[in-house]
Amino acid sequence: MKDQADKLRAMALNLRQQIETEIMSNKTTRVIVIASGKGGVGKSTLAVNLSLYLCQLGYKVVLMDADLGMANIDIMLGLIPEYNLYDIICSQKTIQDIMIDGPQGLKIIPGGSGIQELANLQEGELKYIIYEMGKLDGDFDFLIVDTGAGISSNVLNFLLAGDETIIVTTSEPTSLTDAYGTVKSVHRSGFKGRIYLVVNQVSREAEGLAVAHKFQLVAKRFLQLDVEVLGHIVYDPQVNRVIMEQEPLVQTFPGSLAAQNIVNIAQKLVQDDQQQEVREKAKSKGIRAFFKKFISLNRSQ
Repeated sequence: MKDQADKLRAMALNLRQQIETEIMSNKTTRVIVIASGKGGVGKSTLAVNLSLYLCQLGYKVVLMDADLGMANIDIMLGLIPEYNLYDIICSQKTIQDIMIDGPQGLKIIPGGSGIQELANLQEGELKYIIYEMGKLDGDFDFLIVDTGAGISSNVLNFLLAGDETIIVTTSEPTSLTDAYGTVKSVHRSGFKGRIYLVVNQVSREAEGLAVAHKFQLVAKRFLQLDVEVLGHIVYDPQVNRVIMEQEPLVQTFPGSLAAQNIVNIAQKLVQDDQQQEVREKAKSKGIRAFFKKFISLNRSQ
């Protein structure tokens, strides 16, 4: 009996220590939403390659394809998911059931290409998704959310729910105009988080720097908003090649200039992450808070 009592006390002490450790650590996942004012600017390509390089750096990353109804991340990597987000609703699958394994240990949440129901989620369905997504909080260092192009209500709500967003544009005038329109909509809707800018498909570094600087000036002048330049990506014909071959650029051509540009972008995010641990820890609210806010925004419409 004494041995059994000692064993029970040891188990209780161990459980208490585990609970105290979880409370003290209070680890949350950093959520970064990637968007663009228009399609064809390389938003999903950046999302995939950025996620993979963060994995190479040793971070645990989950990439969510939030282009509801037009998902394509699994196709870009040559993967065939058995389930997708819609199966959480219609088949009562768990988030672990639908996640698939990508390269470098990357986890992917498929969006479900062509499923119209995902673009018209009901309140109860959204609540169930938030319950499942909340299970991931703290298990990953980053959740990268790849939204649809444009500024639909779903895209806007994803952006407003996050603490950080990356806006991807090219130097082409209509792309810049649409990117500015997206930033303007997010800002005037009350977004208080950090807004980053990535200028893609530039002909040379000088062009990327000039376009980003001009965008910053316009946002500051007309919106009184500080947009942080995360970097630029030089046009590289290898990008089209790897897309056709369903391979990631940072793995297939790691020495290419475009891949190195993505490396610089990832390293900038990591540096910011390290600074946030000291200066802005409270701003990292995690996956559960992100989806709670997303649902709240959908309910208010």
